[in-house]
Amino acid sequence: MNAQRIAAIALLLFLVPMASDARGGGGGFSRGGGGGFSRGGGGGFDMHNDAPASHPQSYSHSSTGPAGTSRTTTATSGSNGYARSTTATNGNATRTSTGSASSNGNYSHSSSGTNGYASHNSSTSGNTNTGNYNHNGSGSTPYGSYSDSGSGNTYNHTYSGSGTGTNAYGQTYHSSTYANNGTVYHGATVTNPVYGGYPVYGWNGGYAWYAAPYYYGGGFWGAYAIGAATAVTYGAIVAANNQTITSYQVEPSTPGAKLLASYHLTQTPCGPPDLVVIFGPNNSAICAKPNNLVSAGNYSVNSQTLTIVSEKPAP
Repeated sequence: MNAQRIAAIALLLFLVPMASDARGGGGGFSRGGGGGFSRGGGGGFDMHNDAPASHPQSYSHSSTGPAGTSRTTTATSGSNGYARSTTATNGNATRTSTGSASSNGNYSHSSSGTNGYASHNSSTSGNTNTGNYNHNGSGSTPYGSYSDSGSGNTYNHTYSGSGTGTNAYGQTYHSSTYANNGTVYHGATVTNPVYGGYPVYGWNGGYAWYAAPYYYGGGFWGAYAIGAATAVTYGAIVAANNQTITSYQVEPSTPGAKLLASYHLTQTPCGPPDLVVIFGPNNSAICAKPNNLVSAGNYSVNSQTLTIVSEKPAP
């Protein structure tokens, strides 16, 4: 019995230090040791080494050049896209540029600047999936000011834009540019009698109108698919590039119907001479009888202001 009791006491004394060491030592179940199941140690199963969840990356950098120009750039990027902004200053001059792109195809960039003498602002936005884009710009100096805007589609090579400039004497000048299938036109804008005083897209309640893919005229003249058998044809015309364009009946309540009504034009089948031929978005065209507001000839559509522009090929 004495031998058994001595062995039991020895075993107990041996186990007590192990239980004590297990709370902070190097073996067994250890919260801070080096082996076994470890929450913070160097071996075994280490929870501290688990990778954190991914987050958008941010970047910011500032510098000053030898000429005293201070520049600060900030940027963020992630799975949904990126955005960046840069501001540079030197004395009373400053310039800011921004850019962004998202995973759904939307992109934009803009710039603005002033030096105490002149100022400018410009912006462009669009979508790489549809090809639609638009831009706006403005600027001023003591000698005058200007503003311009335009929209187009990079895939079907169409563009419609206009500009206005005012000099120091208060004289105002207007310009228009239209591009279709690689041909660029500059001509005089025929002021819209109804929407002439409206801001950009005022005819559409201030909402930008974009051509819808796979629709004749982008849906400008009617919501029917290209080549739809149900569409009523209104003859055809031969464009400057020898391309034959079939004309279709303008449907009510469309942008095209608003355009014709505002100029008091009545659509007529294309073919006879001395007609008003209006080339719309996405290689479309309609014809109308001339009147006291619009004389016979070829015109393009500025969908931003719902005006027609006399077509004259640029030199």
